[in-house]
Amino acid sequence: VLTHALLQHLPDVAPAGRARAAERFLLARAAALSASDRVGLIEQALRVLDQPGLAALFGPHARAEAAIAGKVVLGDGREVEIAGRIDRLAVTDDAVLLADFKTGAPRPAPETPARIVSQFALYRAALQPLWPDRPVRALLVWTAGPRVVELDPAALDAALARLAAP
Repeated sequence: VLTHALLQHLPDVAPAGRARAAERFLLARAAALSASDRVGLIEQALRVLDQPGLAALFGPHARAEAAIAGKVVLGDGREVEIAGRIDRLAVTDDAVLLADFKTGAPRPAPETPARIVSQFALYRAALQPLWPDRPVRALLVWTAGPRVVELDPAALDAALARLAAP
């Protein structure tokens, strides 16, 4: 929860002030944490923010905790209503990026839990009509490391097809 909060709020702080802002935030919200635990959380969040491949997620065209709601029509014609929250949503000239932050040890893409793949498949299906000229890419960002795993579009398509199966 604290890592997610840091990743939500720190992009709005100038890079030179992020460590100090994170320290103040954790002292206010988690004073019971040891100093070393606070330092570890801050370092982890700053490493994610400093990842060059994630710059768009923390730039001016990105939103934190983006609410998503809509209807997705499955292959069998059924409509599924969805509602959720995306940790980070960014729209670039080339793509729409959906990111979900995960803490703990990273898992390789084939081991991503089916429920997460299905969730991203539904989110992608709901957002694709809004940006038909660019792909909607789903990213799992493991804060330990950090490590970014992009979910394969074919796996997302297959998850959507499984949701339509009887």
